[in-house]
Formats: sequence, C-alpha cells, structure tokens
Amino acid sequence: MVAKAAVTRIPNKVHTRYGQDRDPLVRTPFGLGQSPSPGAAERCLKCGFGNVPVIEEVVWTCLLPLSHNAVQRTFGDIVSLTAGGGTPEGVCSVDSTFAINCILQTDLFCTGIGVHVFVEPHIFTAIGNGWTAPATPTSPPPSPDVWTENDAVNGALGGLVPVSGQFPLTPASLSWGGDAWEAGWNFMNAYQLQFRTNQRELMINEMLSDVAYFASFGDAVAAGTSECAVIEYAALANAQYRALGSGVIFLPANFRRYGGVGTTASTSLGLFHPTRDFDFAPQTWGGIKFQGTACRGQMYRQVEKPCFFERGIPIDMKFIAVDACHQARFQAALAIDSFTGSQNLQPDVNVSGYTLTATTGPYEQSLDLTTPTNIPQATTVERQVFKGGIFKVAVKLKGWEMPGAWKAWCQKNLPQILAGSSAATPASSMVPAQ
Repeated sequence: MVAKAAVTRIPNKVHTRYGQDRDPLVRTPFGLGQSPSPGAAERCLKCGFGNVPVIEEVVWTCLLPLSHNAVQRTFGDIVSLTAGGGTPEGVCSVDSTFAINCILQTDLFCTGIGVHVFVEPHIFTAIGNGWTAPATPTSPPPSPDVWTENDAVNGALGGLVPVSGQFPLTPASLSWGGDAWEAGWNFMNAYQLQFRTNQRELMINEMLSDVAYFASFGDAVAAGTSECAVIEYAALANAQYRALGSGVIFLPANFRRYGGVGTTASTSLGLFHPTRDFDFAPQTWGGIKFQGTACRGQMYRQVEKPCFFERGIPIDMKFIAVDACHQARFQAALAIDSFTGSQNLQPDVNVSGYTLTATTGPYEQSLDLTTPTNIPQATTVERQVFKGGIFKVAVKLKGWEMPGAWKAWCQKNLPQILAGSSAATPASSMVPAQ
C-alpha cells in the first residue's frame, strides 16, 4: 500500500490567488522616492488621496482607568499631542515620528490631516466584589453574587466582619471596554481642533466631531457576540488599579446565595454554594462608529488647498474644550473615580448605607427545616465600578516629503505648490510641462 504524501495546513508559498505572485519584499520606487522629473511629479500630484503617505504622527495610548489628577492635567481644557516632550501623565505609550516634538524635520507638501481615536474592539460587564487589596499572598474571602447586612455582621462571608464600621467587601462590577467607547465618543464631541503653523497661522478651526475618525470594529454585518474569561481581564484591571495606588481589587463572583438559616437577625447566616456560572461573561465584538463629515468617508481630512511647510517650523494640532457636558462625561469615563471623588458610588448624593428594614419587612424566609422564620434583610446600596480597556488618540499629517533636489526642482518648475495655503490652483493644473 502506497503511503499518502504528508499534507500540511501551513502555507509555504505566496498564494497567487490574490495577485501576490512576486516576492512581497520587493518594493517599486514611487513618486518622490525617485529623482526629480516631470513624470514623477505628475504621479504624485495625481495620486489618489488614500495612497498619499503619512509623514508625521503622534499617537498616545492610555490604559483605563487614569488617576483623577492625570485626567485633569493631561485631558483638561487644552489637549495637545504635539506640544511638550516626554510621556504625559496618564499616558502609557507615546509613538512619535518627531525628533523634536512639533518641529517639522523635512520640507512637506501637506495634503491632509488625520485625528484618529481607537478603543477596545469588545466590551463586557461582570459582577463581583471589591475587596481591600492584600499586601502579601493570602486566601481571598468568598465573592458571592449578593449578600445581606446580616451576612456581613454575623460573619457568613468567610469570617469577615466590619472593621471600624466598614465591611471589607463591597458589591462591584467590572466594565471592560465600555468606558473607553464612551470616552472616545464624548472626546470628539467635547473638543475643537485647532491646527496652527508658524506659531500664529491658524489653518483649521473645526469641531473634532467633523474631522476625527473613530474606527468601527464591526459593521452591521460583522459585529457579533461571544464569551470571555472574566479572570483574565480581572487580573489586568487589578494590576492597573494597584499601579494607581488603589486600596481595593476586584474579585469575580464565585458563590451564589440561595437563602439563609437562623431564627433571628443576630443568628441569620446566608447559605451559599460555589459556582462557576460567573467565570465567563457575554461580550460584544464591534464598536460604535463616528466619522467626521469633512473626511468624505475616509480616515483623513483632505486639505482642499495643499500647503507647503518648510522644515524647522513649529506646528501645533491641539484640541480645545468647547462643550462642558461632553467634556465632563469624557473625563468621568477615563478617571478611576468617575470624577466623583471616590471609587465607591451611590445612586444619589443623599443615599448611602443599607436599605431600610422594619418589623414588617422586607422579609426573607429562612431555610430552617424545623422552624422556618421570616427574617428582615437589608443589602448595601453602595457599589464599586472597576473599569478597564485601551484608549488611543493620534494626530497625523499626510503629504509628500520635498528634501534637497526636489525642493529646488519644484521652485523652478512648480512654484505654485510652494505658495502655501494661498495657492488655490487645483492639482490638475499643477502638472509640470513635459
């Protein structure tokens, strides 16, 4: 019997089905990568806007949540990615093409700008409890889906009891991605884009919502749902909260309460059974989409009158807060305390503590087999909301570099493109004579 040849599912060559029948590492010189010539200049000026390269960019990446002070200092009334140097407070990573921030390194024929916002591609919410963060390795208490005041006072949760009137556990939820989505949407509605060059020349002064591109991670036919392992994201969130000096961590729910035993309030103990029902949470893949109308359906805002910028001039693309309502929601979505001053949230400023009880209820009938008794039960109204996810914002300049010989050639053969924003000549008339 002849053995069959081994079949591998790993591609070992470029598939010609997609027209990739040549070495993908081979690159064809294009446009201003060639020596100055009328043909090369014509190809650049007639190039589709989507193929024009990005020359300069600055990208900030933030891990949610940020501290209250970091939000105020970095994302206040004026946000400028191109000003200053180093890594701003609350920003985890800065990716910049500038050797010196906001100073152009090369002569640039600018054809467009981009303001991009990217966030988590999925969201989910899981319930659990906030617990005082341990300083050393230790066993955690049970984390039930719900518990009562009697459970807390009588030690039904692993022996935990109130300390100085405060119980070490607080009902909590972990929201992953949702606050990043909310931050991105409110950011673009809260700020106005101002693009300045040569220190004082204001080139663009438009609402960010008309210019920015907020990526959609799943269109109507591509969005979907699945499940995720909560513990993976709980670990990420807890690491961030510890880094910010938070005194609490999130414990995913691992017990379910199904009743209580005891004939009096002072002896009432909750009955809990261990469960893995909360190990996984439904998550939504996709994302809200917001794209400025000035972008004409593209990721960049095209400059109708392309401008020539000389190297060494300062440029500044800053965001100015113009809508206090959206700005407040933007800052709250980023901040660890949701800009309330505390990680502990109540439904109202004048509501706190436990729900009311009286001799008339609300009752829970105990599960005692011999003497089932109606016991008044109360539950805390306080919650802790843990948040996580990534928020990215970028500013980019599209155009063509004009170093050395190309600048001299354009000065002689295409002086109109060096006239700056005052040159209203369309691209079709800027093609050099053959």
